[in-house]
Amino acid sequence: MQGEMSNIDGLPLSREMQDLQNRFNTMMHTINSNSKVAAFMNSSLGQYLDDHPFLALLLLVFTIMSAVPVGLFLIFAVVTSLLACIGFIVMEGLMLSIGGIVLLCFLCGMVLISLAISSLLAICYFTFSTTMNYYHNSSTASKKEETISPAANMCPGNTESKCTKAE
Repeated sequence: MQGEMSNIDGLPLSREMQDLQNRFNTMMHTINSNSKVAAFMNSSLGQYLDDHPFLALLLLVFTIMSAVPVGLFLIFAVVTSLLACIGFIVMEGLMLSIGGIVLLCFLCGMVLISLAISSLLAICYFTFSTTMNYYHNSSTASKKEETISPAANMCPGNTESKCTKAE
């Protein structure tokens, strides 16, 4: 069991990695075969984001993080509009202006936070992929060492004639 890779040692099993990669490829094929996704990816914006994955990640994180504040602002705008129908037209303009300024400030902060999160995710991805490449390269190197004959391991610096005399 010394030459085999195992989860106990912290090294990934190649079969598990292949299964994970196959599941990921199947999921990506399912997503990319959707007609709406295909239409978006054929557009100029989709091709630009495909060429710039960090920007796509930044946009995704920003969109997800800003959904709740934008939704709350829309609810605020509807409630304020209802109040305006009752007779507070001047109050509506003031409230919407203040709310718009608050939303603008909040979204600017969200841009900075999503930039930081996207950067952290990119750093983690590169670190993880580098670590996985290192473990993969070290495991293939150890497999190559195992294929060397036992006689060569017993007498690495000696000539063949001395090794045969020792046997």
